Amino acid sequence: MNAITFSETQYFSRWWAWAAVIALNGLFIYAIIQQVVLRKPFGNKPASDIILLLLEIIPLLLLFFVLSIKLKTSITEKGIYYRFYPFQFKTTFIAWDELIDAYMREYHSFYEYGGWGIRLGNTKTGWAINTSASGKIGLQLKFRDEKLLMIGTRRPEELKMIINTVKSAGKLQNLFP
Repeated sequence: MNAITFSETQYFSRWWAWAAVIALNGLFIYAIIQQVVLRKPFGNKPASDIILLLLEIIPLLLLFFVLSIKLKTSITEKGIYYRFYPFQFKTTFIAWDELIDAYMREYHSFYEYGGWGIRLGNTKTGWAINTSASGKIGLQLKFRDEKLLMIGTRRPEELKMIINTVKSAGKLQNLFP
């Protein structure tokens, strides 16, 4: 029997978001260099040097926040583990016996769930947890209580092989009607 192990870390990867955060930081750094270092007032009504330096903290924190966003997913013989940093404080564990099905399916993050992150779709789609890097195919989980959870992945083929291994190992064996 093949080992049931899968581990994936996905980061937020929308170029336009990165460009906006970097441009905002660049603007504040330019203003600080102009006003604090070169002693040329920045703008028609320049803020004090202290205020300008303090205001740079906001875009800097935004940059570190975007850098920290990641989805970690692991699958073992016991079940599925996931954590969406920095929004979840601890890893969520789903044991195989909590599920009645697990399969790969194509989905559209924006149309089905309204975007990326931890999202609630509708009664047909349930919850999703994904990053902008997750792609178009995810792991659909169906729980015993009929609730649904979509976990995005960048490695759908590898994940599909793991789920097939889980099913052939009997981890989901007696759960299907």
